Amino acid sequence: MRFGTTFEGMSLPRELNFGTAGMRAPIGPATDQMNVTQVTRVTAGVAAWLAHKIGQERNEHPVASVCSQQGPLRVVVGYDARYGSPNFAITAAEVFAGAGFEVTLLPAPAPTQIIPWLIRFRGLDAGVQITASHNPSAYNGYKVYLADGAQLDASAEREIEAMIREVTSPIDVPRVMVRPTTDQLRRYIDDITDLIAPTQAELLRVNNERAALKVAYTSLHGVGGRAMTQALQAAGFAQIFPVLAQHYPDPLFPTVDFPNPEEPGVTDLLLGTAAEHDVDVLIALDPDADRCAIGVRTADGSHRMLRGDELGPLLATRLVPPFLGGGPAPVVVTSEVSSRLLQVIAAERGWDYQESCTGFKNLIRAATSRPGELVFAYEEANGTAPAPHLVADKDGIATALFACAWAAELKAQGLTLLDELTALHKRYGIFAGTQVAVRTSDPEGLLAALRAHPPTHLAGETIHAADLSISDGILLSGAGVRALARTSGTENKLKFYLEVHQPWTPEGANEQLERLRAEVELLVASL
Repeated sequence: MRFGTTFEGMSLPRELNFGTAGMRAPIGPATDQMNVTQVTRVTAGVAAWLAHKIGQERNEHPVASVCSQQGPLRVVVGYDARYGSPNFAITAAEVFAGAGFEVTLLPAPAPTQIIPWLIRFRGLDAGVQITASHNPSAYNGYKVYLADGAQLDASAEREIEAMIREVTSPIDVPRVMVRPTTDQLRRYIDDITDLIAPTQAELLRVNNERAALKVAYTSLHGVGGRAMTQALQAAGFAQIFPVLAQHYPDPLFPTVDFPNPEEPGVTDLLLGTAAEHDVDVLIALDPDADRCAIGVRTADGSHRMLRGDELGPLLATRLVPPFLGGGPAPVVVTSEVSSRLLQVIAAERGWDYQESCTGFKNLIRAATSRPGELVFAYEEANGTAPAPHLVADKDGIATALFACAWAAELKAQGLTLLDELTALHKRYGIFAGTQVAVRTSDPEGLLAALRAHPPTHLAGETIHAADLSISDGILLSGAGVRALARTSGTENKLKFYLEVHQPWTPEGANEQLERLRAEVELLVASL
């Protein structure tokens, strides 16, 4: 039957839809799961939309735009190492080819950020990555990038979903075999290592500094192991220690329950490797290597992982110089659920600070209406775009290289990244944060109950409740206290993003944050 049609006595079948970062769903036979049939439908819809959109831009008929005098539309298709990824990637590539596109199919599992990088590097019209990022092993997904290297925006997603529903017979969608291209990883690594390449005059000093830095890293059974190893070696870091039990791709993720560096216990093996080799910097990539968590050695010689809201503002101070005038201010972007620290830093340094909804499809486009250039973006979930001119998305490999290069320079001065973070907090105050995640079958209902009965006080402060201005959620805020609640874009849960801001009193900030967390948990239990 035609997808999207309702017959008497039958309910409308559920379908795959775009979320915060592409489509993600368990692998299975249903219409709302990842399988070859649904990947065929989705790709046919994406191809039709691209032909229509680019045909309008060229003032051509959609059919003519695919094979016009300007040449055929060109796309790249890549994939991660999850179950089904190679078959789904081949399906997508063959459907694009059957629609008349010139297709570049990557030959092996690779980091997600290679797709937006390759789009810009070759001037392609679009790209697709088959990945479920850090979701559990049962999941896979489908992520689309456009000619600017950025992910689809919400309006494009709705238009494509409408075209997908028009694909009534997936078995009749034309497919043409596509031969994989050569490996593109080396070229990507060359580009990102150039970002931290020293000048000829500094070469000897920098090489010595980097050779003295010890780095431990994990790819969490994903595709980042080979890329991270090659990137660190190419950049001159000689003492590198991978977590071998997690180094090679394994779609079962056998050593972790949930392959997300933010989850408790996920970095335990990394911390163990760091202790064994007494390293200076720790790197944890998610399975598709676009997210990166950084760890540091503490004053007592142990190690801890930095939160995304610590790493993001810290790297911004390294990568974005103060603006002294003489043109539009550089634009820095974060999400509404991230720390307010970047906003405070931006106000002092003259940056054009912007906020967006969660998801890099929104962060990257938050600067489109601004006169200045987007130079840095991050969100609290360990996602950082340190070089958006090169990769218009989060890039875990580039983030790790920038952090290691800075750490090597600091080590030569007897300092650490943690010293820099401490100096930041002494200047701007302590911004301590955490999350409370509530798994529920009805997150929207729980959010509605919170709207109906917001608290009047939290952590000793009078609270004001307001709906978020740019996304569906609620903000509970008071003097130095912030609790933002929103439903997850990829899972059935309601998430609270908590933050307290105090002057330089780490112990007091942590005590108030713990009080805020406990009171939010009691609040949720009462709804």
